[in-house]
Amino acid sequence: MNLEIIAVYENLDGYLLEMEKDNADYKELWDKYAIMPYWEKLSQWAPFDMSDRKPKPIKDVKKLKQQIKLLREINIDTIKNEFLRASEALPNYDDDTIVIAIYPLDDEETTIKEQQNGVQGVSVFGNMLIQVNPFAEDYSKWISYVFAHEYHHSVWGNYWHVVHGGRTGSCIEALLIDGQADSFAKSLNPTLNPKWISQISKEQEKELWNNHYSKVLSETNFDYGTYMFGNEDLGIPWCAGYFFGHRIIDSFRKIHPDITPKDILEMNSEEIFSMSKYNS
Repeated sequence: MNLEIIAVYENLDGYLLEMEKDNADYKELWDKYAIMPYWEKLSQWAPFDMSDRKPKPIKDVKKLKQQIKLLREINIDTIKNEFLRASEALPNYDDDTIVIAIYPLDDEETTIKEQQNGVQGVSVFGNMLIQVNPFAEDYSKWISYVFAHEYHHSVWGNYWHVVHGGRTGSCIEALLIDGQADSFAKSLNPTLNPKWISQISKEQEKELWNNHYSKVLSETNFDYGTYMFGNEDLGIPWCAGYFFGHRIIDSFRKIHPDITPKDILEMNSEEIFSMSKYNS
């Protein structure tokens, strides 16, 4: 597997320089220096517009300069070796080079800073973006975790969109896509304990499952944002969908420890859930 890492934070001098001029349009300049040089390559495999995944502009130049200074301390060779370790643990279905663009993340994104260790990843149909806020505590430990999570999405998507087909779009499928990704990432980073898969008590888990999740597992017209990321008005906590996805996969792995992550990836969601014996 070939990986190409683009350290976008190394190439923002023009953005910083022009932002210090009077009446600078930060959105236009961000697009010019941070998006346009890379987006065509990043989205080259996407069969539809994925512009909503573009990193948002950072307006605070002072903070951005500080972030870039810290990000330049990252050893890209070390990071790439960690990324390669993940790709070797879960071979993809083709040999296309995966492009990974690493961006600074706006310090105003407080949830990511405080709840996600300052690192956020998103897939762009095979390639990926990793956004990093180096002001977050221990952020560097989480870059390889986030890559492994997003890389699993790339392999899963390649199989279920390209090789095999047959994605259902059901709620249980959505839960298990991220459940598998977190299980895989955690297997490579066993000392890390993501908040989004450990934030719910046993009592709350049972209540949420019975009152909400068990009722929509087969539905395809469900509210993805609510069931994956939470909804305070409905009493569904932040990232509850990630929690349940991981709990189901964890239950599956305990019963079937010899089934590999790639074997699980090729199983349909209903079969995985049934074999997990979760909540039975």
